[in-house]
Amino acid sequence: MKKFLIVLFSILFFIIIWWILTPSPHEYKRIPNSEFSFETVIFRSPDPKRLSDFYTNVFKAKETEKKSDWALGDPLSSVISLRTPDYQEEGPIFTILKSEKSNHGTSAANDLGYAHICFETDNVPGLIQTFLKNGGSIDSVFEDLQKVPAIYGRDPDGNIIEIHIPFPTPLSPSTIFRSLNSLVRTHFKLDPPAIDKIRFLHVNINTKDWTKTLSFYSKIFETSSTGFERDYKGDFIEKLTGIQGIEIKGRHLPLPGYDEGGPTVEIFTYNNFSEKGPLEKSDAGKIAVGFLTSDLRSAANKILQDGGILTEEYNNTIMFKDPDGNLILVSQK
Repeated sequence: MKKFLIVLFSILFFIIIWWILTPSPHEYKRIPNSEFSFETVIFRSPDPKRLSDFYTNVFKAKETEKKSDWALGDPLSSVISLRTPDYQEEGPIFTILKSEKSNHGTSAANDLGYAHICFETDNVPGLIQTFLKNGGSIDSVFEDLQKVPAIYGRDPDGNIIEIHIPFPTPLSPSTIFRSLNSLVRTHFKLDPPAIDKIRFLHVNINTKDWTKTLSFYSKIFETSSTGFERDYKGDFIEKLTGIQGIEIKGRHLPLPGYDEGGPTVEIFTYNNFSEKGPLEKSDAGKIAVGFLTSDLRSAANKILQDGGILTEEYNNTIMFKDPDGNLILVSQK
């Protein structure tokens, strides 16, 4: 008993010292003057205003300055640009363009290409209610959605969105406390935290070989994967996605331009895929991601050398396809 108490008090002492010495809470922010930075997810929508209202009302996005870099040649007057929340009001942008097409079939979590985007929230049950009130729908098939830590849903256009409680990244007393606080409040249906911090967390790419896709983006971003290797199967992931019999492997890679714990690209391989592949620039849905660079030619050469394919060039922006066919835009700062 004496040894147990010594170990227990030693652990508590360590945690207290760690908490005191660690800045709290962690502030997610951009890296000033980054040479290469993630800027936008580009959507095409049959009804851009409706989609914009959804992300404004549900995820607290705010309309911001439009940039011709991401307009794909469309009139700038028809573009809607939304700043996602947190990151000290410098979060990634959603660029919404008009589509003359409707979605080709129903999107699924196991589509190839940009299959979903993800937000974290301290109050998953509350955000689910707001999500549904504003025209969203839920794919997850849990018996009680008011006590689950994560769900998959769809915006009014059918684009898939993942929502989950905060993960402790980077690992610190404050991020651990935030995660546990949200998890306990959700599981036991307690009152939500007084402040709900919603932020954009990742863009997902589904590929037939996640290791090759991860290698391509690691070289471009000049960074290494973060977190643990995902190996999901069984009841929870099936209920989360609403797809029976799936198995998923993959990993996350930090997107450039943000400090530790910032947005990532989630690269997954499923044991089986839908028939829907990477989208083209005129399709409806999540069609591309965009980056700013301080040296456009150098960045372009690097992407081409590592297996990217140049498709278009206009003004100070170049469009590529990655080896899987996903569209990437790179623009000069």
